[in-house]
Amino acid sequence: MIDFLDAAEALAHELDLLEEVSQNPAKRHLWFWESPTCLVSPKNLSNKPLFEKASQVLEAEGWPVHLRSTGGDVTPQGTGILNVTHVYATEPGIQVDIRREYDRLCTAIEQALGLGASRGWQPGAFCDGEFNVQLNGRKFAGTAMRIRRGKADRSRSAVLAHAIMLIEPVSIDAIDAINRFLGQLGEARRIDPAAHASLPEGDSKEAFVKRLTDAFDL
Repeated sequence: MIDFLDAAEALAHELDLLEEVSQNPAKRHLWFWESPTCLVSPKNLSNKPLFEKASQVLEAEGWPVHLRSTGGDVTPQGTGILNVTHVYATEPGIQVDIRREYDRLCTAIEQALGLGASRGWQPGAFCDGEFNVQLNGRKFAGTAMRIRRGKADRSRSAVLAHAIMLIEPVSIDAIDAINRFLGQLGEARRIDPAAHASLPEGDSKEAFVKRLTDAFDL
């Protein structure tokens, strides 16, 4: 099942799930969601002097800007974009290893994609990072994470692992919106549509979600 809801609601729900797992480490959530057209920005960008003005400009153009608590960079939401949020507790007494948790997230996506999947930096991609999941050398998924010390069991941590995945080719309008937003903020970097990949022709969102759900359960 894939939920469709406003991005602000989705981001708030992610934090609710993280809080629930923090208080009950036996809980685990694998949640797929989509949202209407918007941009999602990490909170650190809201400290920039021009952030409020930039947000107003983009909202007037039909691209409202929402803030998220995980790191990363500006990402789009809208048609052809699917999000997966995996919230779970680490094993008791084992120190959190951020690379191990990212590997858990990326490996599941790579297994669902199959041949041609890899990970790594992709110059020109939005929210570029070491833990991008690539398909045939271009970015398919961006990942982000938030970790919170467990409240019910201090020897465990609650992990919120998130990926934004391009089921359909990324729209030029979305890339243009990110670039306009970055320009309004005074950022020099620009996003290149050609740096991104989507599901291969003949594959379907439903089939991919089934494979990804199975991969997370391994």
